[in-house]
Amino acid sequence: MADAIRIPGAADGDVTHAPGYLRHLLFFVCFCTMFEGYDILIVSLSLPHIGKEFNAGSDLLGYTVGLISIGTVLAFALVGLADRYGRRAIFLTAVSGYTIFTVLTAFSTSLYDFAAYQFIARLFMVTEIGVAAIILTEEMPARYRGVGVTLVFGLAIIGGIAGAMIYPLVIKSEFGWRGLYFLGGAVLPVLLIYWRRLQETQRWQRNQRPAGERRPSILASYGEMLTIFKPEYRRRLFAGTSIWFAVNAWSASTLFFFTYYVINERGWDASLVGSTLSAGFIFAILGNILAGPMIDFAGRRFTLCTYFAVASLSTMTCFLTQSQIIIMVSYCILMMTQAMWGISATITSEIFPTELRATGNAVVNNLLGRIGMVLAPPAVGVLSVWLGSVGTAVAVLAVAPFLAIPVILLLLSEAKGKTLEEVAS
Repeated sequence: MADAIRIPGAADGDVTHAPGYLRHLLFFVCFCTMFEGYDILIVSLSLPHIGKEFNAGSDLLGYTVGLISIGTVLAFALVGLADRYGRRAIFLTAVSGYTIFTVLTAFSTSLYDFAAYQFIARLFMVTEIGVAAIILTEEMPARYRGVGVTLVFGLAIIGGIAGAMIYPLVIKSEFGWRGLYFLGGAVLPVLLIYWRRLQETQRWQRNQRPAGERRPSILASYGEMLTIFKPEYRRRLFAGTSIWFAVNAWSASTLFFFTYYVINERGWDASLVGSTLSAGFIFAILGNILAGPMIDFAGRRFTLCTYFAVASLSTMTCFLTQSQIIIMVSYCILMMTQAMWGISATITSEIFPTELRATGNAVVNNLLGRIGMVLAPPAVGVLSVWLGSVGTAVAVLAVAPFLAIPVILLLLSEAKGKTLEEVAS
């Protein structure tokens, strides 16, 4: 193995790696995360077709998506274990799990087993992307940390683009919406190739207990999660939770229900939906490309607040207008703001110390923040009945990112250009 070298742009406290390792790491993490984005999109794409096949209305579909999203909350149990067993083991387990259960979804015979398969798949997918952000946060040099994490989320959008492009073809095939889930198994060959190449992060290795010291039980390890609620972490806990609640509530209402909204309330066909989604995901890539430099040069707080404000305004416009052109333009703009996922992951992966980094992210993102993803779909279903429109219901919930902006400005310190040790001190 080549000698380890210090990466250009690294600051004191950063790790060193063999030449070329970070390129392989970025490729593997990006490829795996692509399918997280793909699976989120195909829920939206398949929802109207599943509703017809299983005779379910918008309210029942909303409750189903909400139930599936509970899996994202329970992912905190797996993400938190990355502090005990290491980032590598949990990441590989999560990738294997979501691949298997995405494919199994194609064999669903009712709304109930569809929800069950997707519940477990979503648990593993959210674990994968959460641990992926931690791995890159710990391995990338300080100057490129924001760019690295947002790059992963940006390239994950390619999975969405692929789903949007193949949607008109697959949905008309003999497999129908099930074909979208069969294709989720494409990650398996790459997983097998990189299984042995992925290394444990050096920061996690440095923080292990001395040799011979007995490790606490798994139950005791979960008990250690309570450390994150101590007074010294409360500002970070509240800020991180607010950020992730807003991101999840916005995403679950906006992205899950767009296809349902335009097909059932604006009369669009599959071809128009597919072309709009494809354009939207191209803009999502542009949004992530822009977010990386903004994070590292303009700062985390400014960048996230800007994206949150634009997300709320563009979503309200998209879901309230009757104009096809305005819907398409505003949808492309709101898709640009999907970079808020990468920005948020960068921020919340930085603010906790290494020994609590996975635990902190598990709590603020999965245990507490993902409640937004659980509550938003049924809220859309209930509000759509009261207000008479799914579009109006989504527009009401689009206020969530706006409400998080004061919290970001008041409670978060700027981490631009600092090492993880400086940020988390």
